Amino acid sequence: MGDADAANPDDIFTIENYDNPENYDNPAWGRTAGGSMDIACHYLYIVDNLLDASHVALVHVSSFAGAGTGNLPLDIEKLDDGVIVSRWVLDAAPPPHDAPILPFPGDCDHKQHYECRLPSTAFNMSIYTRAGTGGDDANLPDDSFINISYNFMTPVDADNTRYFWFQHRNSQPDNEEISRQMFEGAKTAFIEDREVLTEVHHGMKESRTRHINLGIDAGAMRFRKMVERRIAAKVLRA
Repeated sequence: MGDADAANPDDIFTIENYDNPENYDNPAWGRTAGGSMDIACHYLYIVDNLLDASHVALVHVSSFAGAGTGNLPLDIEKLDDGVIVSRWVLDAAPPPHDAPILPFPGDCDHKQHYECRLPSTAFNMSIYTRAGTGGDDANLPDDSFINISYNFMTPVDADNTRYFWFQHRNSQPDNEEISRQMFEGAKTAFIEDREVLTEVHHGMKESRTRHINLGIDAGAMRFRKMVERRIAAKVLRA
């Protein structure tokens, strides 16, 4: 984990509407219980997964996969300390996991937002609006539903990671049943991810062929380059 004396508390990730000084624990936002699990893989494979929009349609078919996402292009934004991969899916059926908790029925506009910050903090945000009202982040309708999954990856060693998470939503803060459903849905998805990631880790350690990066990997590759540069800079200073 590095030299504790070199850690800067100012770099701790701020969770808006939860631990922001201006709106600490915003009562309008509901949250799930926190979860954790150990995954037998290098922590950057989990980061790769959290920046990969394509895996949702393949790994989470019965839960988080939504209609109309297969061939939509992705926007990639490079931050000083991370990467954002995002896209709007317009006028499509919501994923099965989220459909029952949306404040409106039927097809909708849906933003998929995947963001990772150095060294290994990620949040995936889903924004839902009524069909025909989404697409403009700065002017979301009042009844938009926002769900954010916060993910914190702590390396145990080169082959194992301890994964922590919780979810935050902008509606029905006191609805314990929704909180339970969201927690169980996320846990199920992360178990599905774990099955894949352990095999990825093993396969990459025993790789006998060259690695091929696809266009969909651009966000993850940019993040890995940022991690490599930070590590190299610390080594050089030492």
